[in-house]
Amino acid sequence: MTPRLAVPLVLALACTPVSGPPRPAPSAPEKPELPAGLSGLVEPWHPFDPQLAERAPVWLVARYQPSTYPCRPGPDGSLDMLIQDRFTALQVVRGAVRAPGVDLDLGALDGPNYPRSYAPERRYLLFLRPGPKGQALLADAQALGGMHDRFGPDEVLAVIDLDQSEAEAAAEQVQASRSREYTGGLWDPAHWDALRTAATPEPARQRELAAFIQSTIALPHAPLWEVQAWLGPPDSERLAADGSRSDEYLVARPAYAQPVQDGLYGQLELRYDARLELRAVELGYLRWRVSPQVRSSTMLTAEEHAKLGLPRLEIEFP
Repeated sequence: MTPRLAVPLVLALACTPVSGPPRPAPSAPEKPELPAGLSGLVEPWHPFDPQLAERAPVWLVARYQPSTYPCRPGPDGSLDMLIQDRFTALQVVRGAVRAPGVDLDLGALDGPNYPRSYAPERRYLLFLRPGPKGQALLADAQALGGMHDRFGPDEVLAVIDLDQSEAEAAAEQVQASRSREYTGGLWDPAHWDALRTAATPEPARQRELAAFIQSTIALPHAPLWEVQAWLGPPDSERLAADGSRSDEYLVARPAYAQPVQDGLYGQLELRYDARLELRAVELGYLRWRVSPQVRSSTMLTAEEHAKLGLPRLEIEFP
């Protein structure tokens, strides 16, 4: 999010703790013995499914090194640049792979068998069941593939983030469950969900949201698991090679999902350092610009935030 001047908040809070989950246990339950070749790679906290793995004839350890495909012209004369989700081969645990790497269609790999997001330079264990075209690509030592050669859900049965820490894995399992009384009423998961699913941001409720974030959630160096106990899993997350991350939550998600001219939605971004401690929080609102050829959204200026009565937060912790 583009930095803006913060609009001061003057709402008074009267917070009374009601409930909250305990910190997640640091150790995962003991799991069955791993198949040969995976010992030392897959840790107890990794989501390994032996039955699903057995269905994959290829087990490949690869490093995620994203890039871009060559630009291609769009229907309106513009140039489209597509992300290349390249996984460079490091170790073949099972099967035969001669190709230097494989491109995955990460946008289509959704669900419990895949990470929510991927970090550049991290190692991933890919469980592959390639079709005839995929088999030919993997057998070719010179094959680099292209945007039409990406492996999708039919060929990628599961992916494990081998470099995910135990603390990160535990934190990502935490769901929103905390509740607390405040001047806007009762904050609980249902209240937060109502803000996220509202058709448009309502200024008074958004100011209450910002005040609650500022007083209760955005605490200096709050651990990821504790923030997620208030907010639950984000709508999107970006992982960095050094272990830091940025989580984003959408406010008024219908307005984001169905762009209309001058439509408004909110974006809450929380940035964590490599220790998964909160370092920065930003809350702001964006406006859609929609035409037959282009859809884009831009952050409101500080003046527009003030005019509409919408809050603007920028918090950083040293």
